[in-house]
Formats: sequence, C-alpha cells, structure tokens
Amino acid sequence: MADNQWQFQERLQKYQGYRGEHATIFANRQVVDFAPEVGISEPVGTAYAIRCEYDEAENAIDKLAKLLQDDQACNLQALVFGAWDGEMPSGSSQTLIEALVSAKDQLTSLQALFIGDIHYEENEISWIVQSDISPILEAYPNLEVLQVRGGDRLAFSPFVGHDHLKALIIETGGLSSATINQICALNLPNLQHLELWLGSDNYGGDSEIADLNPILVAQKFPNLVYLGLRNSEYSDDIAEGIVRSPLLNTIRILDLSMGTLSDAGAELLLKNPVVQQLDILNLSENYLSEEIITFVEEQKANFPVQVIMNGQRKDEYDEESRYCAVAE
Repeated sequence: MADNQWQFQERLQKYQGYRGEHATIFANRQVVDFAPEVGISEPVGTAYAIRCEYDEAENAIDKLAKLLQDDQACNLQALVFGAWDGEMPSGSSQTLIEALVSAKDQLTSLQALFIGDIHYEENEISWIVQSDISPILEAYPNLEVLQVRGGDRLAFSPFVGHDHLKALIIETGGLSSATINQICALNLPNLQHLELWLGSDNYGGDSEIADLNPILVAQKFPNLVYLGLRNSEYSDDIAEGIVRSPLLNTIRILDLSMGTLSDAGAELLLKNPVVQQLDILNLSENYLSEEIITFVEEQKANFPVQVIMNGQRKDEYDEESRYCAVAE
C-alpha cells in the first residue's frame, strides 16, 4: 500500500459472510484456494487460501505444511485462512498461530494475512475462537496487512512494535473493551487503515465511546488514511466523537457502516465542513430515513465527499430495537 494512498475498495463492499461466501478479494489480490497438485503459480498477485471442510480429517496446519513444500512459498505475499479444522467451533486459532510463527523463515515475503475467512454457514462470527495474535506481528516484521475475523478470546499481548503494518482489520460480532485497549496499546507508527467491528454487547462487545478516546482524542495512530468504526451499537456517539476529533483533519475515508447511526448522527457528520472535505463517507447499512437520503442526493453536487448510503435498515419496533448488522 503506497504511502497516503488508500487502495482497499474491497472494504466498502457488502460483507460476504451474509451470503455464505468466502472473500474473493483480499489485499487487492484475487483469492484462490491452494491446491498442492497445482501449486503456487502467482505468488505476488494472488492470495492463496487454506480452508478445511466440515468433518475433514486434514487440518489447516497439515495443509500449510504442504504449501511450505512448494518452491514458490518463499515468494508468497498473501495468505488467507478459513476454518482451521473440520471440527469448528471446537478449537481456537492458537495452534494455527504457532504453525505460522514456525514458518516465518519460509514465508519470508509474506505481506498480507487473513485469519478467519469463515462465513456464517460454516461458523457464526461470534463462535469463531481466536487467540493472541501478537506473535504473528513479532514473527513477520514486513507484514503490511493483517485481517482477523472473530472476537472470542482475541488478544494482542504487549510487544516492542511493528514498523511496517499499514492495515489492521478486526471483524467481530462483539469486540471487548479489553481487546480495544490492547489494540490501542500497539506501537504501529505507519498504520494507515484501522477497521474495528465493535459489535453487540450480547456477544462480548462491551465497549463505549470512552474506549475509543486513544484513537479519536489522543491520536494514537496519527497516520491513518482510513478509519472504520463499523458494526456498532453506539454509532451516534461515535459520530459525535468524530466531529470533535483532530483525526478528522487528516483521514480521507470515514466508515461508520453496519451500525445504528440515526438521522441525528448523520446530520452531525453531513453538516460538518471538515467531513465534507473527506474523499469517502460510508454510512451504509444503518438506520437513516428516506428524508436524509433524499437530502444527500439533492446536495450531491455540493458535497465534495462521496457519501455511500446503501442498504439502510428499518426499526422493527422503535429506536431501542436497533442493532448492529453482524452479531451472532
């Protein structure tokens, strides 16, 4: 990812897990399932995926061992891991993390890693059991993109720092305040893309706006180009925090999609002159009315910012019944 040039248009697309589909694009690369009999033919331009089917005897560690036997493994730049065994949700990602750490001297060109490309027909997002991810950052100092799906037991233990990571994407149905605090304690001086799916309190998402102060107020990650605080149950509070944040003067893309944003929160953003100078404002899959959508359409010529408002949801009963898009 070139400095100050955000490239991940894939992140603005509708979450494929809704449709029971795996990722087709990761880190701007086409995703292809790794087949030992075919091998690695495009180590730079392709993201190779390792997945296990339900009740399959061979696990992801076995399949990784076969990938490492390929002559092109040392040139491979992007890897995707789906279900890591055929018994999910029985086990955490810890053994996979350990296997990847052991492979660090073979995967010397790895730049992008996705752990948990698992859709709802395989395992609900809240049932995916993760583990401490920091050993990956320590083992792969040249990693630029790290994406993780699943918040259960997700952790980032303290470590010295990572000078090359440019994108950190955490997709959960419930991201704990403790894990957010751990993320905010990471030393990632060149991070440009930070995307957190905050999720539901019913599935471990116990955070509140104060937990985001290191990002919004203290500017823990001052080089952000993209900030995504997605899939939240307190999107209006985030909107209020954003318009007061000095980060608004430096980011180019703000993504508050998949949450509970109301017209009140959207108006705070849309009427803010600094927000209007962004490149992209993603408000899709929230609770915005037809009136505010019409307002944006009518003002489109006056808004330099591209506003995305697809897939708005309706209150089932009242405002208290609003929920984030991805929970269980």
